[in-house]
Amino acid sequence: MTTDYMGAFMDLRRGGWAQEVDAELRPSQGAVPQGLAGTLYRNGAGNHLSDYVIDGDGLVSAVTFTPGGPVRVRSRYVRTPSYRASLKAPGADAPPVRLAGANAAGGRLRNLLLRPAASQASTSVAMIDGRLLALWEGDMPWELEPGTLETLGRCDLDRALAPSGLLGRRLGSPYSAHPCWDPRTAETWNFGCVYGPRPRLNIYRTAQGGPTEKRRSIALPHRYMVHDFAMTATHLVFCLGPVILDLPAVASGRVPAFEAMRWHGEEATRILIVPRAGGPFRVVEADPWFQWHFAGAYDDGDDIVLDLARFRSWTVMHEAISSMGHLTDPSCFPVGRLWRYRVTASGKVEDHQLNALPMEWPTIDPRRSTTAHRNVYGATIGTPASGVAFTAVARYDTELGEADVHDYGPGHLVSEPLFVPRDRKRLDEQGWLVAYEAQLTAGTTNIVVFDAQSVADGPVCTLPVPESLGFTFHGQWVNA
Repeated sequence: MTTDYMGAFMDLRRGGWAQEVDAELRPSQGAVPQGLAGTLYRNGAGNHLSDYVIDGDGLVSAVTFTPGGPVRVRSRYVRTPSYRASLKAPGADAPPVRLAGANAAGGRLRNLLLRPAASQASTSVAMIDGRLLALWEGDMPWELEPGTLETLGRCDLDRALAPSGLLGRRLGSPYSAHPCWDPRTAETWNFGCVYGPRPRLNIYRTAQGGPTEKRRSIALPHRYMVHDFAMTATHLVFCLGPVILDLPAVASGRVPAFEAMRWHGEEATRILIVPRAGGPFRVVEADPWFQWHFAGAYDDGDDIVLDLARFRSWTVMHEAISSMGHLTDPSCFPVGRLWRYRVTASGKVEDHQLNALPMEWPTIDPRRSTTAHRNVYGATIGTPASGVAFTAVARYDTELGEADVHDYGPGHLVSEPLFVPRDRKRLDEQGWLVAYEAQLTAGTTNIVVFDAQSVADGPVCTLPVPESLGFTFHGQWVNA
């Protein structure tokens, strides 16, 4: 019998709402490593508006490490219309706005008149050329003040996302929650999917110190669900798995967007390869699979190599995210495996599984973005009997095929771990992994720091937070 950890977690969070916090933190175990200086920003669902895992308003948190000074945590909700509407109807049986995973209260007619999904700015947070942005792939970013986390408003990125067209007049262009940074060229690239009558994939580039530019717009044959992409020194890579939005079903008010995502397992996954310098793109077909996230990609001669967390289909993943209870039941929550794909210059696709250990939220050393990497970090299931889907932090050695894992065990939930180098000027494997670890029945969050080369030894520092920081999805480390 599975313990209802998530039910206890939600009950302890005062009716399903994590409270905003501003506090100094002191270690309950170990000590803050010397030289760890910067801010960990994270974003995720701070409240619980439907049974879907993804349906919660964005709660952005910042944990600042200052050498010789205290560690400080601050969290604030992004003041979106969804958040403001939720304040007026806490604990309602149906959400007051139409969400990605649930229709609003009021029946089909009311949902027919509402936009497909209210922005919750809850997927990720990123510092892009000095602007702190809360990201959610169906909307423009929401800009925050980096110190106070005060919401400054929706951001059109130098008019690159400015409203245009019939729907755009009101909504603006979407900007995904997974921008890619190239440390060599000091550029941020990202995309946005437009799911209108003529579906398109828009590509954006932000040069450090310069404006954001819309580089190109590519017509898509279907309304693919594209959550993430990968980038090498020369190309952008999009894996268009056969998960296709049934737009008429959403537009009719019958079902929310995630209920209208259909898996077409008889179709191929199309690998779209777009040159960063411009010119013709190419499409290579492979056997169908589904992925949320990429770890990284790089050029190997004329070949392109990419690592990703692969699932066998969208159907099993949709079943999992449709219930918060599934998050705390490994028998219901499928997890991917780390796979490597190679696309040759001739268009041949080669693939193999790198490790049998389940994993999600894969990350690498950000200094190795667009270049070859050895280690991939992520969250995993420690033991099937743990009662929670992600209880462990892991390092995967792609050269040796080995995993270095620390499992917190039943009643704990870990976040995506982010790598912070010990010496930013020295490109080696030495550094720390910084993550959140939620104690579900207590309704609290710990900030945990691991030696990136000795994960199995456990955290070198644990910093308890007096309140929950919510169920976070993604974040970014920003050096001091």
